[in-house]
Amino acid sequence: RSLATVETFLQDPTLDANQIHEAQRIQIEALLNLDRYDDAQEIVARRLAELDADPTQLRGAKIDQRDEMRLMRAIVETRRAVSEHGPRGGDVDEMRSRIQSQLATTIDELVDIHREASPAIASQARLWLARAHLCRGEPDLALTELTTVRQQRPFGAEAIVGGLEEIELLAQEGRGLEMLQTTRYIVRELGDPRGFDSTLISFADFRQRIGVAVERLRRANEFKYAIDISRSLPPLIEPTESLLQEATSYREWAELTIRQGTNAAGDLARSEAVIARGYFRAAGDAYAAAAQLDFDTPRYLNVLWSAIDAYQHGRQFTRSVELLEPYLRYEERTRQSRGMVAYGRALLADGDASRAFETLEECIVEFPRDPLRYDARLLAALASAELGNLPPATQLLVDNLQDGELTPQSPAWRDSLFTLGEIAFRQAQAQSLEVAAAAASERMQIRRDNQAQIKLAIRHLDEAVQRYWPSERAQMAAYLRNRAHVMASVWPKLESQSPEILDAARRSLRTQSDTELELAREGFAVMNEYLLRQAEEQRLPENSEALLRNSLIFEADTLRAMKRLDEAVLAYRAITVRFTNEPISLEAMLGQARCAKELGRELESEGLIRQAAVVLDRIPAELDNVLADTTRLDRSGWKRLLGWMTNRFDVAGNNT
Repeated sequence: RSLATVETFLQDPTLDANQIHEAQRIQIEALLNLDRYDDAQEIVARRLAELDADPTQLRGAKIDQRDEMRLMRAIVETRRAVSEHGPRGGDVDEMRSRIQSQLATTIDELVDIHREASPAIASQARLWLARAHLCRGEPDLALTELTTVRQQRPFGAEAIVGGLEEIELLAQEGRGLEMLQTTRYIVRELGDPRGFDSTLISFADFRQRIGVAVERLRRANEFKYAIDISRSLPPLIEPTESLLQEATSYREWAELTIRQGTNAAGDLARSEAVIARGYFRAAGDAYAAAAQLDFDTPRYLNVLWSAIDAYQHGRQFTRSVELLEPYLRYEERTRQSRGMVAYGRALLADGDASRAFETLEECIVEFPRDPLRYDARLLAALASAELGNLPPATQLLVDNLQDGELTPQSPAWRDSLFTLGEIAFRQAQAQSLEVAAAAASERMQIRRDNQAQIKLAIRHLDEAVQRYWPSERAQMAAYLRNRAHVMASVWPKLESQSPEILDAARRSLRTQSDTELELAREGFAVMNEYLLRQAEEQRLPENSEALLRNSLIFEADTLRAMKRLDEAVLAYRAITVRFTNEPISLEAMLGQARCAKELGRELESEGLIRQAAVVLDRIPAELDNVLADTTRLDRSGWKRLLGWMTNRFDVAGNNT
């Protein structure tokens, strides 16, 4: 339509030379946009022939027109090359020599134009010279030309485009520091949008392309410079846009840190997790500031939610609670489920389990078909368990597993199964602890009644292990399952000692107890073998190291309970060697001493107790908290116990 209009316009016999020139320039531009390069070149050649027909008339405006047509000729050839090979066609080795030959004459002409033409035309020639160099696979030469254009005074349309294309090329090259410096220069020169010359590019396009360049820098993992550039954009770019760019950079940086810090088993290194949380929190700060500026705009709630989500990923739950309250106040009721789930999660993390449960229960009731009901049930179960209401917590988890719409591959189903097993174990453990406070006549009945709960915990935990091994949580489930087997061995062993039962029942109960202990021992052995093999390949995360330490002790204790004392001694000794002069070695030495005593090796047992007292003195004071957390006693308790045991040996020796 543009071409048709121009052709009609050019038929007007009253047009002067300037009007004809402008019309032909528009005609050439339209042909270029239609990729009709030969037609465009034909018009350029015809116009140049007209101008060169009488060299005596080449002065003033006609010289500029001739230079502009020469520029158009170079533009046509450059755009033809870009259309055929792409903006960076020369990056491909087999194409480089061909493109360089194709554009050699064009580059020479552009060099002549920017030397001879007026400043405006010369600046445009430099821009196209940069594009031609880039197409030939010469980015450094292209940057040189763009920098020259960008630094010209006054800072007009050509300088803006030159600076913008320089930023884009630097982003493609991953040169964040230089991109930051160029951005600051442009912002300083322009000051604010009022100083923007939109002759060659609109401000909206400029802003959009800056955003794309920053995004490209993020894709190159240059997050630090992407953040610094975002902060440098105001007042040229609105503060809200700048904050959103900063927030996006921090969030993507956090996500990359998690991906890089996660091993093949899906476990995230603790150090990387801490760093990622810091980035998420910084993203939350930027999103929250942007939301505050956007309070009276339609995107306020979306930006506010981005802040809430980032804070929750960063485990900054108190701050997310502050933002969730206005979010739930302004969000439409039918779309509040995600906010209620997030609110419940934050309240639970902040220790307010009661309010968390109320919020999550409301979400479950009001949104019975919402996919987020599974997360709501899971969190409500955790809140209920935190309040000590284990049966309702169990039912919520069973509802998730039996809903029929979740599959074992879904995170909600997986986490529900793990949590169900862990809660079942807690119930069994709590009932086991009730025995000590109960009357002697009631203890056996409590143990008997608890046996079904222990079996239920074993079933859930074993299913989780079979499905999701060797994830970190599956390792914990295996550890709890093995401990549950030890718990399950207690009642049949004690029941078998009752004088009221028949010999056949007694043998059956003893077999049952031995079987549970063997299952526990085998489970601990498998886990320890796996973790020790992992430790040989790389340093274990802190949680896995603690799990290994506890599992080794329980394996040795189980061997002792099975009266396999020689094997138990070796297991305890291996622990003291691996954890020399660490708090857990005290437990191992005490267990080894008891095995030696049961084997009749009194002197060995006494020597181990005395050695444990020496090891206690070697444990530095800064590990007192670790000592209290990882063993049965704190430092003073261990001194009293070992001192009492040593004194008993001394008294026995004196009596002898």
